[in-house]
Amino acid sequence: MLHRTTAGRVFDIFNVILFIVFCISILVPFINAIAISLSSYQAAAIGKIGLWPKGFNIEAYHKLAYSKQFLRTFMNTAFLTVVNTALVIVLSLSAGYVMAHKHLIGRGFLFIVLIIPLYFSGGLIPFYLLVNKIGLNNTYWALILPGVINVFYIIVFRNQINQLPQELMESAEIDGASEMRILINIILPLVMPMAMAFVVFSAVAYWNEWFGVLIFIREKTMWTLQFQLREILINSALIDSETQKALINEETTIHPNNLKMAALMLTILPIIVIYPFVQKFFIHGQLVGAVKG
Repeated sequence: MLHRTTAGRVFDIFNVILFIVFCISILVPFINAIAISLSSYQAAAIGKIGLWPKGFNIEAYHKLAYSKQFLRTFMNTAFLTVVNTALVIVLSLSAGYVMAHKHLIGRGFLFIVLIIPLYFSGGLIPFYLLVNKIGLNNTYWALILPGVINVFYIIVFRNQINQLPQELMESAEIDGASEMRILINIILPLVMPMAMAFVVFSAVAYWNEWFGVLIFIREKTMWTLQFQLREILINSALIDSETQKALINEETTIHPNNLKMAALMLTILPIIVIYPFVQKFFIHGQLVGAVKG
């Protein structure tokens, strides 16, 4: 039977306390935001709302659900998240397979060229000038094309494929399988946990995209959800006209804080709903990437 030393028990107690404090620091603001979004106009105006709503009110969610601008930004974000994530994973896996291929000439030199962008960057201003020069400004292409090549993903896929038994690929080549068939039917199932982990990373990153919209997008109809939320949080006057009328109406039951917190909850809700279903792939992918074999 394993006996814990006094120092070990103290360390375990310290870890438990630390994680409890960490969880509380995350949950308390989150629960408070929910309470504010569901509170009455008077309670939100006073600002003394704790962890439970005061004067239950869901009018803020109702207004956002019928806000054309909010629904439009939601659809824009969903579209960009799906397209960008799919492109990044497909191109990264394909490039990683090519970089790991034994018949590729100059693999070492190409790998050096590949990792240079990880250490050096032209900066924000040259990046903006380049995107503007090629005519991508104020288009969705400015939010898609610059990020479709992820060097980190390519390197990880390359290393993962290099660790696979080469006999699998060689036997498929002998049987006459094409490179595409080898990649889809042999490589992809073996690296699926890593690919799903990268899907989670990419989807969350693109769902939270707002800086590219700030730089490149001028049309309000092309805003993403996070950029819309930013505008709501910074200045309630920038909410769409339908919601503005609700805010200035004498009979309104919506306080700007109600609306801000309701928008915040609706923004993070899809990630909260989807994450439990992909968590197993995420954890498995981390373990696979951390173990050499």
